[in-house]
Amino acid sequence: MVLLYIQALIKIRNERLYMIIHKLIISVFSCVFLLGTSAQQEKALSHFMQGEFLMNQGNYAMAVLEFQDAISYDPNASTIHISISDAYRRLGRMKRVEDHLQIALDLEPGNVEAKEMLGQFFITEKNYSESQKIFLELIKQDSTNIDYIFILADLARVQKKWELAIDYYILGYNNSQAISGLEQALQIALTTNNFKKGKQICLLLIEESPDEIKLLETLRDLALFTKDYATAYSTILKIEKILGTSVEIYFQKSALQEELKNIDLAINLMYEAYSVDSSNINILQRIVTLLMDQNKNEEAIFYNNKITKKFPNDSKGFINIALMALSAEKPEEAIDILGRNSEKFNDDFTIQYLLGNAYYQKKNYTDAKHHLNQALTIFPESRNTKHNLALIYDSTNEWDESDKLYTELISSDSLDAQAYNNFAYSLVERGENLDLALELSLTAIRLSPQSAAYLDTAGWIYYKMKQFDKAVKYIEESLEIDSSNITIQQHFNEIINNRTELNEAKIQQVEN
Repeated sequence: MVLLYIQALIKIRNERLYMIIHKLIISVFSCVFLLGTSAQQEKALSHFMQGEFLMNQGNYAMAVLEFQDAISYDPNASTIHISISDAYRRLGRMKRVEDHLQIALDLEPGNVEAKEMLGQFFITEKNYSESQKIFLELIKQDSTNIDYIFILADLARVQKKWELAIDYYILGYNNSQAISGLEQALQIALTTNNFKKGKQICLLLIEESPDEIKLLETLRDLALFTKDYATAYSTILKIEKILGTSVEIYFQKSALQEELKNIDLAINLMYEAYSVDSSNINILQRIVTLLMDQNKNEEAIFYNNKITKKFPNDSKGFINIALMALSAEKPEEAIDILGRNSEKFNDDFTIQYLLGNAYYQKKNYTDAKHHLNQALTIFPESRNTKHNLALIYDSTNEWDESDKLYTELISSDSLDAQAYNNFAYSLVERGENLDLALELSLTAIRLSPQSAAYLDTAGWIYYKMKQFDKAVKYIEESLEIDSSNITIQQHFNEIINNRTELNEAKIQQVEN
């Protein structure tokens, strides 16, 4: 009888069917060897093979009937339970699928096929956590199985366990060099802003495709996001080797060398760019900016003159002159150059803002307000402009205007410690609403506890409220941070003198 089944087995071309029947026949041989041939087992095998034949023909309903008969003759054959569960799966009777697979595993706990099918069943049912448990068991049995690794990666991804998914895809690549897994991992890393992992994956992909420009550009960007400027720079050199040099690459290399604190190299790279394109205003501006940052104003002026001569209708050159003048505490020079060009750049925020600040430094509050208001009209969200205008309105006793600006600053940013402090100081200096001033001042200190100016404001308010001990406490803390500040020292001296005088007056009252 078994010989007939072996002959039938030879004719089977379906690989899965071959393996199932081969396994069952081995089981039968074992039974024959141990117990002798069993008529029940032979009947089970006959129905099983007929069921497999029907499965191969796509007749799943009839296959189920044959498998049921096989189970009735041999209920302890795990292979039959696996096959009938497959038939039920194809018929969509999912509850029966799970039942028979669980029976198969009860009969043979280490059966790999039953575990694989049960794991896939749980995926179909969207029971991803149970499926994950199954495939974790399987990977313990076969730690290098690439299919298990990628299934676990997909399960982690569908459960939004992004870090775990990436790790599995990388593991899959390490075990099989499967690029598709790395590409999936990179997509997840970029989507979830996991730039550190993304950089790691890019490096692996570039090992496989060292001349792939898109990968190199992605690595460059990821290195920038993670502030790994050395990697970003070396990557740009690779891009340059493939694409050739360009002005854009000079800018990128210069910016990275600046971040790496190699300022001289950053400047020299822009000199090289200038030799390639001497008429590019952005190159000239970059050179001037770098030189100004290093206080090399003579060289900066040399290149800035090229900007103003070649591009007289661009504000950059005039702004550079003003910035150099203001940094040298020469606001009159800034006013001269900007004033002569103010009308031409009436809609340029930076021109109007710098001109307003230059007039402010000269205490020309009328012109300062005019230009700062013009700047605010161009860019209404400028907080620096609002801060400066508020200080000017304080100086000119236009408190309705300053209070309005401070209120806008605080309402639009509850973390603006400077706005809280300046509003508080304005109130105490004019002797108004000291309770509100104290509340604003203490808020500023909570936001920035190490600011000497903010501690001084609180001390000054307590002094005006005649709470001398608290006043001294805050002023002393302020002086510990900034002992050279003349205003703070004056406040401290006044508070100490008045407290002493007050104490002496109290002593005299007692004696009298």
